[in-house]
Amino acid sequence: MLVVFGILIALQIDNWNENKRIRNTEQQYLLALKEEFGFNKGELESIMNRNKLNFENALIILDNTGPEHPDIADEEFGRLLTKSLSIETQFDPSQGVLDEIISSGKLGIFSSKELKFALSSWSGFLYRVRLQEQELLIMRSRTIEMVRNTANLRRVIYGPRFEELGIKQSKFEQASLHLLKSVAFEGHVTGFATMSMNLNNNYYPELVEEIEKILLLIDEGLE
Repeated sequence: MLVVFGILIALQIDNWNENKRIRNTEQQYLLALKEEFGFNKGELESIMNRNKLNFENALIILDNTGPEHPDIADEEFGRLLTKSLSIETQFDPSQGVLDEIISSGKLGIFSSKELKFALSSWSGFLYRVRLQEQELLIMRSRTIEMVRNTANLRRVIYGPRFEELGIKQSKFEQASLHLLKSVAFEGHVTGFATMSMNLNNNYYPELVEEIEKILLLIDEGLE
């Protein structure tokens, strides 16, 4: 009986040590995930702000489209085009910790079933957003291509950076304001603007909400 009792105690100690090791590993991953998703939340908010600025500048352009002669200077039109189209909108989160957890099969160490489900569902949320971002990138590329093919792009985007590179202003006098009288250009900018706000109003907020939920579940699991 003493031998059996000793074996049972040894097994209990082994189980206790194993559970403690698993809990320590869980705590380390929770801290790493908190840092990762906290960073991603900041990045997403930055992307949303950038997307909002793109929309606002595109809206000013649309305020100046129509059959009449545009009441805007060519230089100002160039600045608006640059501000709305020069930077693409794409959320590229850091997920090295999450990828390591999933690829190594460590998702099961987490005590919270809700957190395990949220982490395993993250890629699905991200995929839906990326589909919409791709649609926006396509419309942005088409609009840029139209400007490149029908306007004096060198004159439109000319600025201090060109001067630093030794590139002089275009000798062609052709301006770009004729684009504002183009129905096709108006359609491209309208598509770009509506897709931008669709992301900000319907898709990015869902992602922010999911990140905040994951961060809350992580905090609940931290000792």
